[in-house]
Formats: sequence, C-alpha cells, structure tokens
Amino acid sequence: MNLVGVLGRNVLAQLLRQRRARTEERIVKRAISKYNARGPAIDRQLQATISLLVTDP
Repeated sequence: MNLVGVLGRNVLAQLLRQRRARTEERIVKRAISKYNARGPAIDRQLQATISLLVTDP
C-alpha cells in the first residue's frame, strides 16, 4: 500500500457531516448599524430610580 492511498482513505472516512438546512434566511450586513439606525440622539444608558423610606419605630 502506498502512503497516499492510506491517507486518502483516512481523510474520506472522517469527513464532517452535512450541514443542516438553514431555518432562517441569511442576513446581509447592514450599511447602518441596527442600534444606531434610529438616530444617535437616543440615550441607551441604563437609568434606574431608587427610593428609600426610613421610618423610626
């Protein structure tokens, strides 16, 4: 047996399985970021208000 034949059979025996079919259509890259598309004036920082009521028993 020659080495090329042995290597070829080993490679063919360990091929990756077929890819599964896509469930969603492929997304094309957008020219504008979907996060910035609504305008740069939107403040996306997290804002929270905390209130604390202290009573004296």
